[in-house]
Amino acid sequence: MIKLDLHVHSKYSEDGIGTPKELIKSLKKKGLQGMAITDHNNIEGCIKTLKIAPKDFIVIPGIEISTSDGHILALNVKKKIPRKLSIEETVDIIIDEGGIPIVPHLFRNMSGIKKTKLKILQKKIQAIEVFNSCSQPKTNLKTAKIATEFNLGGTGGSDTHDPLYAGYGYTYFDTTDFRTDTILSEITKKKTWGEGITIPLEYRRNRMLKSIKQFFQRGFRRI
Repeated sequence: MIKLDLHVHSKYSEDGIGTPKELIKSLKKKGLQGMAITDHNNIEGCIKTLKIAPKDFIVIPGIEISTSDGHILALNVKKKIPRKLSIEETVDIIIDEGGIPIVPHLFRNMSGIKKTKLKILQKKIQAIEVFNSCSQPKTNLKTAKIATEFNLGGTGGSDTHDPLYAGYGYTYFDTTDFRTDTILSEITKKKTWGEGITIPLEYRRNRMLKSIKQFFQRGFRRI
C-alpha cells in the first residue's frame, strides 16, 4: 500500500511557508511515499519539487485553481491554468491538458464548489477529496457520503500550508507500483480513498484568521 498527501501547499502559494525540501522531509518522516504539490494558481513549487525529489519519493505535479465557483485541484498538470473561469470551463481545460480534476473541500465557505456544481461535473470527474485535515471531521464524513452517493472515488490531503502538518491527510493506493502512471490510473479507476487526522484546532484557527487578514489586504479578493 502507498500513501500520498495529495493536497500540499509550499511557499509558492502566497499563504504558504514551506520549501519543497522541507515538505519532502516532513512526509518521509511520517512514512508517506509522496505527495502532490498543489499551490494556489502557481506551478513553480511542483516544478522545483520534481527536480529535487529522491527516486524513492513520488511527486505528482499539480495546482489548486481558483475558479469563479470555488477551488479545483488539477493533478498531473505542469501548465498554469487561468483563474476565475467557471468550474465547467476549468475542468475541461484540465482534462484537455491530460490532467485529473479533483474537487477539494466541497462544502467550505468561500472556496468549496458545493453539491449543486458537483452534480453538473459528475460525469467528468472520478474523485473528490473525502478527507481534508483542515476541515472538521463531520464535514469530511458528509463529503465521504456524497462521494458514495455520486459513485466517485476519494482522495485525502492535509491542505497544509506548513511543512509541520504535511501528511496529516493522505490518499491510500492498494498497489506497490511507484510509477506515476499507475498511481494516476488508480484515481481514474475510482480505487482510492482518503484518510488521516485533523490538524490541531489552534493551527486551523490561526490559518482562518490569517486568511481573513489577507482577504482584506488583497482588496476583498479571494485567493
